[in-house]
Amino acid sequence: MSRNMIKANEYIFNSLANFVESSNIDVPWFRNGKRCIDTDQDEQQWLKELKILYQKSIVPKFKAASFEFENKEYFVIVGWEEQLEIEPSQLEKIELNAGIVTALLFELKVSIIRKANPYEIANEIFYEPQQSLTRYEFGQVFKFFEPIIVYQLNDSSPFTSQDESQYETNLIKLSGTYIIKNHQITSLDLSNQTINKFEQIFFAGAENIPYENLVLSLLSTSWQYYFLDLYRCIERIFFIPKLTELHENLNIQDTLIKFSADIEEYLGWRPKENEAINELIDNSPEDIILILEEIKQYLGMTSTGKCGELIYKIRNSIVHFRPANQQLTLDDQHWDKLMRASLLIIDYWYYEYNDQLNM
Repeated sequence: MSRNMIKANEYIFNSLANFVESSNIDVPWFRNGKRCIDTDQDEQQWLKELKILYQKSIVPKFKAASFEFENKEYFVIVGWEEQLEIEPSQLEKIELNAGIVTALLFELKVSIIRKANPYEIANEIFYEPQQSLTRYEFGQVFKFFEPIIVYQLNDSSPFTSQDESQYETNLIKLSGTYIIKNHQITSLDLSNQTINKFEQIFFAGAENIPYENLVLSLLSTSWQYYFLDLYRCIERIFFIPKLTELHENLNIQDTLIKFSADIEEYLGWRPKENEAINELIDNSPEDIILILEEIKQYLGMTSTGKCGELIYKIRNSIVHFRPANQQLTLDDQHWDKLMRASLLIIDYWYYEYNDQLNM
């Protein structure tokens, strides 16, 4: 076996042995002999040549990764068994084999599944060896680890990376697509309109959107924190209308984002949030304004205009607990509408400000 194959098998069987040992089960020979997952010649190629491009723990029990094999890119989900319902022209689920499983268990440091029975592992894996090397079908071993699903990204997929700089963003967007299409992962009841907007942004949103915040919002267990992650995406672009003209007139060579960061660090200046969000929302498309006006009516806010103040007041009611901050309460239907309005704001303005975010 090659060095990679030896290391991979050592990790896998040591993990199982440690699990058995931690359960105080007396198996006198379980550390004796060498063990490996049996692989044929083709499977050994997967094990030797599979290259991890990027991996990320979205939440403790949801890990995602991408890898490359023979110039094809693949998407991996660890910890969930639900399939991703998506057009085959974008992604296609592939059958696992011994080489893929051995490589991924090792490279991604996949954990033993919570419900694993140490007595079952001891009986099925750590029986007394009859020879110097004991070989196992991959299914005998894999069933004791967190599940893995692998998809091949087709060439036409919007998630296929053109260079290394896209690995992380594409992986996060793929993770978001998986989560939004598997509603049992999420805690909140989203309308189809909001789900569709999430999908559209993950598939075709502007390149500079903070996609990780969108994914984290989906995994929130309360509407309030769901909203805050979307608000952070909006907050990130507050500085653009205030500083773009100054940046251009002074012929600053640094990016606009770096220029904004320097001004805040050295001068202590940043745009006032209530003014910045009003300027942003006042110039937003009509469909966004209509949703926000409906939420204002639900809350009994009868004043016309300044829909940005609504978003800012809701943000303050969540973040601050001072007596002066009014605690605003929405029902599920209107929280969902606020989420959709926030997504529409993010989608529209990140496209509008794409050049400035790249400056």
